[in-house]
Amino acid sequence: MNKSKDFQEKSYQSHETHFNDYASGSSKSNHAKSWLRDDTVDAWRHQRMRLHLMPLINEFPQSSWLTVGDGRYGTDAHFLKKNGIKALATDISDVLLKEGKELGFIDDFSKENAEKLSFEDNQFDFVYCKEAYHHFPRPMIALYEMIRVAKKGVILTEPKDATIGGSLIYIFLRNLKDLVSGILGKDISRHSFEESGNYVYSISEREIQKAALGINLGFLAFKVLHDSYQKGVEYEKAVSDNQVFKKVKRKIALSDLRSYLGLSNGGLLTAMIFKTPPSQKLQSNLKTAGFKVVELPKNPYL
Repeated sequence: MNKSKDFQEKSYQSHETHFNDYASGSSKSNHAKSWLRDDTVDAWRHQRMRLHLMPLINEFPQSSWLTVGDGRYGTDAHFLKKNGIKALATDISDVLLKEGKELGFIDDFSKENAEKLSFEDNQFDFVYCKEAYHHFPRPMIALYEMIRVAKKGVILTEPKDATIGGSLIYIFLRNLKDLVSGILGKDISRHSFEESGNYVYSISEREIQKAALGINLGFLAFKVLHDSYQKGVEYEKAVSDNQVFKKVKRKIALSDLRSYLGLSNGGLLTAMIFKTPPSQKLQSNLKTAGFKVVELPKNPYL
């Protein structure tokens, strides 16, 4: 077995067993149960991310969805279910998905490797992958698999690559910081790795554009959202007088301000890749919701 294949197999195994410690009766099961709640600060954080789907849900109320990397009981599929959408939850581990179905939290699930989905071409209207893409050992293969099984489009919500693009002042400050760090002998690497050994793949508008253009797709939509994780958000209630909730909102507001002033280039990027051109109505609704709709150039040789 060559080294690259050996690594990806180890990566699959590592992620497949990740949720074993969170299953009922296991060491982290109490923590896992917090993912089923909808009244916590953590639930509020993820609700903000999933609300980006509402323009699609409103436009296609009868659509079918597939969620990828949804191993926390199928929380993404649960959100879709609550909004009247039929969704199939998938993950490389089905330990918590089984429990989610037993609890009625989700309707159904399938154990799937995102890089080799078992479904037919165009089987689902939409495929949704939230905060999982950056864990895959070969994420571009997974992206094209998601596009393959989607009829209308694919939606990613992932960490944004802060090293691509940005304002002139941000680029200047970033390069200045790297220069000073280099002089002081500090690490200036712009890459990160997980404990499992995986490289952390952040995404960018440019990368998504190239992936779409490579298979002659014409429309994309992008929106950046800032988030803040603070220890204990899984247990704190999202009520106005909660101090942790207040801190999270302050951190988000500060990130919003830094971005507005051109001092930062990070956040979470939601990228919508359309296989069929969105209607003018949908484009308008996406723009109203804060998305930037991009019509890609047509290939002049096709």
